[in-house]
Amino acid sequence: MKKPSRLRYAYAVGRVRALENKLVERAIFSEASEVSDFSSAMKVIFDAGSFSEEMVQIRDSDELDEYLEKEEKNLYHLLEEILLEGDILTIFLEESHPEKAMSVAERTGYSFIKDYIRHKIDLGNIKIFCRVKYSGLSLKKFESLVLKGGFLDEKILLQNFDLSFSEIGERLRATPYQDLWTKATDALEERETFVELERGIEDFLMNYLKRAKYIVFGPEPVFTYGLAKRRELSLVRLLGVGKINQIPIPILKERISETYV
Repeated sequence: MKKPSRLRYAYAVGRVRALENKLVERAIFSEASEVSDFSSAMKVIFDAGSFSEEMVQIRDSDELDEYLEKEEKNLYHLLEEILLEGDILTIFLEESHPEKAMSVAERTGYSFIKDYIRHKIDLGNIKIFCRVKYSGLSLKKFESLVLKGGFLDEKILLQNFDLSFSEIGERLRATPYQDLWTKATDALEERETFVELERGIEDFLMNYLKRAKYIVFGPEPVFTYGLAKRRELSLVRLLGVGKINQIPIPILKERISETYV
């Protein structure tokens, strides 16, 4: 099937460019993490973004989940309305299953979207590797979980499985992942936490997506806005649940990842 002209995305890109201006900055989420209670945190985020009044009336985790579910449905309906190609919507929906998303991305011909999914696969393998190795599981276990289709040669992780984290990091020197790897594995060895890894992955992907700001027409800015908004809703959930459960501020703040704006 022939791809639509990029110019046909002019209206859709105009819509999402306006919506991007209403996305919430990372600094606002950080500020919200420092306030004393759930309602105050939601108010900080509400004042900075574009949310319905219902947000400031939420009182518990059930209401928060219900609200965010509505927001996610609204986002889906927006993308369904303005995307001209069903495959792009499918990739958005399957983004958390990158091998499935990759099979669709391959046929779209949009290198920006395909490369994003390839990075997702690489980072997924890094995450799986760290968890398997830290848990003392076998190479065979890791081999059974490896995702296919990324940029990173799987042999780098498979053939060096028995090396230390720092030694493997040296093997990643020629990749864009070495800095993320070093910070994540240092935190894992020194503090026994995966938070640095989880946040580092989100930061890497969001920084990649920011390149879509320079794409004038096409589906990429629309796809990227969808992911940016979905990440924003995830951060709202993180902050909300954290405040409801009285998670200490430093622990909560450490989990706040990069945003699109």
